[in-house]
Amino acid sequence: MLIALAGNPNTGKSSLFNAITGAHQHIGNWPGVTVEKKEGIITFEGKKITIVDLPGTYSLTAYSLEEVITRNFILEEEPDVVVDVIDATNLERNLYLLTELMELTDRIVIALNMFDEAKRKYKLDVKKMKELLGIPVIPTVAIKNKGVKELLHACLHGDFTPKKFYYPEDVENRIEKLQGIMEKLDLKNKRWHAIKLIENDSEVRKKFANLGRKDILHEAEHLRHEIEDIYGDDIETLMASFRYSFAHGLFHEVAEPLNVGGVTITDMIDHVVAHKIFGLPIFLVIMYLSFEFVFVVAAPFQDAIDLIFNGKTLPSGQHINGLIDISYHWMASFIPAWAASFINYGMLRGLAAVLTFTPIIMFLFLILSILEDSGYLARVAFLMDRLMRKIGLEGRGVISLMLGFGCNVPAVMSTRALKNERERKLSIALNPLIPCGARIQVFAFITAIFFKHNKALVMWSLLLLSMAVVAVLGYIYSKTIFKGKAEPFVMELPPYRVPSLKGIIIHMWEKSEGFLRKAGTIIVGAAGIIWLLAALPWGVKFGGENSYIGQIAHFLAPVGAPFGITPESIIALFFGFFAKEVVIDVFYVLYGTKEAMLAAMTPLQAYSLLLFILFYTPCVATLATIYNETRSIKFVIFVILEGFALALLFSFLAYNIGSFMGVGG
Repeated sequence: MLIALAGNPNTGKSSLFNAITGAHQHIGNWPGVTVEKKEGIITFEGKKITIVDLPGTYSLTAYSLEEVITRNFILEEEPDVVVDVIDATNLERNLYLLTELMELTDRIVIALNMFDEAKRKYKLDVKKMKELLGIPVIPTVAIKNKGVKELLHACLHGDFTPKKFYYPEDVENRIEKLQGIMEKLDLKNKRWHAIKLIENDSEVRKKFANLGRKDILHEAEHLRHEIEDIYGDDIETLMASFRYSFAHGLFHEVAEPLNVGGVTITDMIDHVVAHKIFGLPIFLVIMYLSFEFVFVVAAPFQDAIDLIFNGKTLPSGQHINGLIDISYHWMASFIPAWAASFINYGMLRGLAAVLTFTPIIMFLFLILSILEDSGYLARVAFLMDRLMRKIGLEGRGVISLMLGFGCNVPAVMSTRALKNERERKLSIALNPLIPCGARIQVFAFITAIFFKHNKALVMWSLLLLSMAVVAVLGYIYSKTIFKGKAEPFVMELPPYRVPSLKGIIIHMWEKSEGFLRKAGTIIVGAAGIIWLLAALPWGVKFGGENSYIGQIAHFLAPVGAPFGITPESIIALFFGFFAKEVVIDVFYVLYGTKEAMLAAMTPLQAYSLLLFILFYTPCVATLATIYNETRSIKFVIFVILEGFALALLFSFLAYNIGSFMGVGG
């Protein structure tokens, strides 16, 4: 049996998915795209059930990749049941998506999530809602695991006699006429296709164009103009208003508001944290405290992992061998020394570097999960929306920039949701300036070594500088090469709630697991390549000036001098072009120990390097995505030059001003 979970963002859909599947879930990507795909397999009442968590979306138009994925899955895969996860505290708004789901499938179960909070806001008549819709409606509180078994039982045994959602007669007649023309076509759900053609849906129009049915496209266009002439408005506005009217009517049939005009806890908190003046400073303080927490708590775990792999030199001068040294001496007894060195001081040391900084990554994702699940990050998007609107970006553009803190690839792809081509290109141009998760990992690595007493402050300064540069450049771009004003956008602010421990742990592990998977492939493999460059040609000193990597470093030394960037750092930056995390492994292979790194660079040089990494060209995957989205090699070159120009500027200023003032030596 196949069950799909659909719903708006911030409805608790992920919490419900976690409550149902627990540890029995798999995280990947949808075929051909980087949008996350979650699946879980469970057994309930003796039946094997596959649960698919569809991307969160407000509607099923073709404006964003998430919307297309959701509707195509329901249309093509025909799940046995679609669970529409509704935030019961925002019932009327969430019912809009239901109207579109009812056009795609008859087998819908509604999960009225956050029902405990909703009962303080409305008096909800669940029984009447079931009768009016003809489908099961189950109250749930996902973070407390309430209603989950009842929901699954309804999916297996529910009574599905759905009431159809009909448009006004003038519209229905034209839908039926177009549907009749399609009668002989091999299409699933002809009514839905007819509706989408009348709505001028780009994806569906493309499908019929590929079928060679221009006659149907022309008829749909004719019928669309007739409807627009009758009602005196564009088709998109009309169809949306018909659906909202249904949602509005249903809401008032089943919900009776309580405490009208009362001030909620959410209102009181928002009065402070979402304040137009104090909101942004509060966010910056929260991020600083978050970084401080991450570094302080992660430090003992890092030291333990470092001790296990690299050993420790005691104050007396005696060295306690770690796993790498022990493994090398053991292997060298039965295989060539170079092979033992490659395995241990190349591959294993690369893995050790990654594992040493995994605690920082895990605790960072832990904090971000708490902030997200509590509803605070939605406020951050709201606060940033105010700022970004001044530089010509609307709310969806702000959201795509926020996604960049995770990974720039899906963030760039998310700009498809922007209807305005100017804003889309502006958002793509600014996105690589947002430090992605991979860059943050490198920042954590370098700051932990060179800034033991100011780690959080250094990380915070990088975040602050990134935001400032995005704001300034965005303003300049919007007045010059991307002229125009932002379109209006309504942003939903979910109520604050206490995150569930289970949900936080799952979210933290999902993100950390991705980091570890990458460490096991690209990063450790790159460490092996770096070792070979440091060891060849045979007979030279490892990493010495006569090795291949030493020769490259010698050649590059004058390039980095004005910026305080060492030759080894330039090599690391080069390999970081392929994947930013590889920078960590390059340093570990070339320097071997933290002490060697400290001897090779001053804190000022390290900070100059951090600034360069913050801005210089994004990874190959991001550049490929930018090309796919713009189909312009000139735009890709512009992004590369933009990044390098900023990296060179800030790195040069920081190093030379710092040297002049005698700072960080």
